[in-house]
Amino acid sequence: MLEGLRASLSYGGYLVLGSVYIGLLTGVFEIGVTLAAARKWQSLTRDSNRAIAVGIGAGGFEAILVGAAALIGGLVAMSNLPGSEEARTALAASVAATPVVWLVGPVERTIAILCHTSSRTLVLLSVAKRRWAFFWYGFLLLTALDGIAGFAHISGKLGQISTWWIELAIAPFAVASVPIILWCVRHWPVTGGTDADKPTDAASID
Repeated sequence: MLEGLRASLSYGGYLVLGSVYIGLLTGVFEIGVTLAAARKWQSLTRDSNRAIAVGIGAGGFEAILVGAAALIGGLVAMSNLPGSEEARTALAASVAATPVVWLVGPVERTIAILCHTSSRTLVLLSVAKRRWAFFWYGFLLLTALDGIAGFAHISGKLGQISTWWIELAIAPFAVASVPIILWCVRHWPVTGGTDADKPTDAASID
């Protein structure tokens, strides 16, 4: 898809639509799946603690996958396998461009976990309160977050600029996530999700 956009659009158009496409992949396949699960199993919306746990679990699982990928990438870069030279060059460029590069991973994962938690809590609250607006808030939050990350990747900025600039660009989403989570906790309905594990009527969310 990205190759097709790059071939058919100007460079600026490719960056804009490519970033939106990457963001929408996250919105549709992560937030969309969360909505589908919540509508099928109402026990997920029973209380705010469970909703927050779903978000932390999603963010934590992603952190494990990202950490494993980074470890494998580092091992490849240190090996003499075919293609390792390119990996070493990319790693060296990233280290040279980013001060205290070892701290980037923990900061980025903290930002991601907060955003995963707030967005999924909003989605589960939308089912608990039968309000579509909350779903779209969560959808847009995670879509925008990954859209910015996608821009950094497809623009080729990684390794050319300090990664801290990218973290600074997505940090506002994490800051906003804290009051969002607290607001959701305060406004969680007492009767939300009482019919545990029963499918929700498709027309029940208005």
